[in-house]
Parts: sequence; C-alpha cells; structure tokens
Amino acid sequence: MTPFVIVGTLMAGAAIAGLAPARLSANRMLVVDGEPTFLIGLYEHPTSDARLQEAIAAGFNLIHCPPDPAALDRVHRLKARAWVNTGYALDLSEDTASRKAALTEMVRKLGSHPALLVWEGPDEALWNCWYGTMEALAPELQAMRDEAAANPRLRGTLELALDLYDRALWDRWETVRTQFWAEAGKRTPVPAARMDTAAQRATTMGKGFAEGCRFLRSLDPSHFIWLNHAPRNSVRAMREHNREVDMAGCDIYPIPGNLRNGHSDLHNTLPSSVGDYTDRMQAAAPGKACAMVLQGFGWRDLQQKVTEAEIELGIGRRPTLREQRFMAWNAITHGANAILYWGTAYLKEPESDESRAFWQDLLTVVREMHGLKRFIAAPDVTPRPRVKVKDHYASNDGTGVTAMLKKVGDEYRLFVVNENPYGVEFTISGLPADIGTMKIERVGNGAVRLGGGRSISDGIKGYDVHIYQIGPP
Repeated sequence: MTPFVIVGTLMAGAAIAGLAPARLSANRMLVVDGEPTFLIGLYEHPTSDARLQEAIAAGFNLIHCPPDPAALDRVHRLKARAWVNTGYALDLSEDTASRKAALTEMVRKLGSHPALLVWEGPDEALWNCWYGTMEALAPELQAMRDEAAANPRLRGTLELALDLYDRALWDRWETVRTQFWAEAGKRTPVPAARMDTAAQRATTMGKGFAEGCRFLRSLDPSHFIWLNHAPRNSVRAMREHNREVDMAGCDIYPIPGNLRNGHSDLHNTLPSSVGDYTDRMQAAAPGKACAMVLQGFGWRDLQQKVTEAEIELGIGRRPTLREQRFMAWNAITHGANAILYWGTAYLKEPESDESRAFWQDLLTVVREMHGLKRFIAAPDVTPRPRVKVKDHYASNDGTGVTAMLKKVGDEYRLFVVNENPYGVEFTISGLPADIGTMKIERVGNGAVRLGGGRSISDGIKGYDVHIYQIGPP
C-alpha cells in the first residue's frame, strides 16, 4: 500500500499516487480499473472469513467496511473492493472545521488503500430531516393526550393541534403546540423538534453535502461519492442533496405486501415498486450512477417478538428466491448501475436451516448477476426493443413487461421482466436486423429454443424474469 502523507493542508485536486480520477462511463457505470463495472454490494461486513469468502466468490464485488485498514485488508485479499461511510462529516453546513478535519483524517488513513472504491455519505439523511423530528415528537404528542385526559379544559386546544399536525400545517401546528403547553402551565417538552423548519434544514444540509463533496474530492479525486436515500422525499429535494455525488439511489424493501410493511409510499406498493423507485432515483440524480439497495432480510427479522398469527399470515416474511430474482432484474432493467443488499447481518438464527437457505437463495441471484455483469455493464442497444402484451383477462392494456437488450462482441442478451403479478403472452419487436440470422435461446427452463427473426413471442409467469441468449448459430 502506497503511503498517503498530508503535509499541512492537502492541496486542492491533489491526486492519490497511482490512482486515476474517478469517472463514470457513458451509460453511468462506475469505471473500475479502466472498465465500466456493474457493482454488487453487501452491507454486511462478515466477521467470518468463510462467509466473506463465500459472498465474494458468488459475485459480491463491493463490501461495506468500517473505517479500519484491517477491514479493507480482508476485502483486498479476496480481490473485492470496499466502501466506507463518512457519516455526517460530509455535511459541511455546520461544525465545518471539525468535519473537514474528520474527512481529512479518513483520507489520510484510507485514501490510498487499494481496496477502497467508494465513500458513502450518511444513510437516509434527507428523510431523517423529517423522520428524526417525527420520532422526537411522538412522545410529546402522547404527553399532550395524557395531559388533556387529566385536564378536560385542554381538549379543544389538543384537538386543534392534532388536526393541524395531521394536515401537515406545520407553521400553525407550532403556534397551537406552544399555546397548548402554555395553557397547561408547562414548558414544551422538546422545543427543538420542529416540523416547520424541516424543509429548510433539508435545503441547508443539501448545500452542506455539495460543499462536503467538493472538499472530499479536493482531497481524494480518485474515489466515488455515494448517497443512499430512503424511498421517500421529493425529486427536487433529492436533487439538492445529489448535486455533487457520483452515485445515488435508495433502499426499497417491499416484501411482503401487507399492512405491516409500509416501506413504499408510492401508489404502487407491490414488488414492482423497485422499478418505479429506480426510475425516480435517476430523475433525482440525472447523469449520475444509480445504486439500488434491495432486501436481504425479512421485516420479522427486525422484530423483538413475533406471534404465531403473524407467522401463519406471512407478515414480515423473507423474500422468496423468485421475489429476490425479480426485484434485482426489475431494478437493472430500469437502469440501476449497482445493486446492494442490506439486512443479512440481522437475520435471526443465522445458522438455522431457514436462514442458510435464504442466504443461499440470495447468493443464487448474485451468481446470476455476476455471470452476466459484462452484458449488464454494456450500453443498451438502441433503439430499445418494443414490447406488447397480448390481450388478457386482467386490467391490462398491453403493458407491464419490460425488455433490455445488450451486446458484447457478437453476442446479445435480451432481458425480459414481467412486472404483472399474473402470467402473460408477449411479443418483442424492433430487434436489430442481424438477430434474424442468429440462434435465440431462453436460458433455463429447459433452454427452450425460439424462432429467429426481428421479433419474438413467448409467455412469462407473474413477477418472473426471462434471459435470452442470442448469438451466431
């Protein structure tokens, strides 16, 4: 490892010895060792060498590491790359001197490590401008209810306050909130928790991230900067936070679709919300790489107690292999440049047969993506193929199937994803002329051979993925 020495203050634009500046390819893939690269990331940093080796052998090529050279050494020995979270040091909107010092120390300590690829900012920071305040206010709202129950003369003010809160009239809520506690003869319990200032705090933080990214890049232009968002917030607000990053995206964990899981707040809360959020994240970071964080756990894994009724109903269950595969390719065919998995570190009873089976299912999906990474990283063949779904008993007007065509050398791969929960027959047209002379074969399911030509027709199950291998006969 080449030592990285800081003498006084680092010069702006000073490159780390031997490393090229970070850059994206024309189709927004991160260029790693000179090649556009599709990233498959693991949030877990396994304590077991065997588990880490198994993950990397399956195709994980980006592993989360704490800011410790020894952790990066483990990843480097297995020929993978690492990302490190900077925390709120990346936000220079406040406490600027100490946060600059923290970034400088991280670069001094890790910037020249051969495993390092990406710096990540604090997780879901924009959402937490709002959610952190809502969490802080929850006990106060309960205290207001308790106070009004004991003192009936406060009930009218309480009802007005709760009505304003529920209607998101934050300025007026703040006034009535203060009035309530004055009438109660008490001080406001958490006066700093203010919803009326959340939007401005988010804007200020966005400017802080822009400044922090520029400062970090002046110290270390050789590594990428990434922000992960919650599946929340406006595109406009996310753009403010994403303006100086190289890669942005969100986490989305929609399985299972029941009342307990409210992870998606789009109208679409189905598994196909993964594709919808992938589109949304690209709109929120135009021209940047898109990294989607998918579900490596079941919501039940995060619960302290689980009832037999919840288990019987499937509440909080883990995604099946078919659902894992669908969500990965749903994101990819919508333009994701990286897929990362969160939650494997939180699997309950990790040595149980059920947990081991879930982990192996995840590795199966990773192996498939890894085996096709050259095609995924290649530019889309344009114009994109046209897809038409045959008339159906469902409320379907010919939509719900997406197709992505890639070419490497003299071979194509056609990726088809059915976002409908039911099976459909479809036709793909507008394929390149040379495909008419090639062999088209659907991978898996007995490797069914299809006819050649500039269009193909096939059937596909609900929430399923077909991959077609197309090449010289």
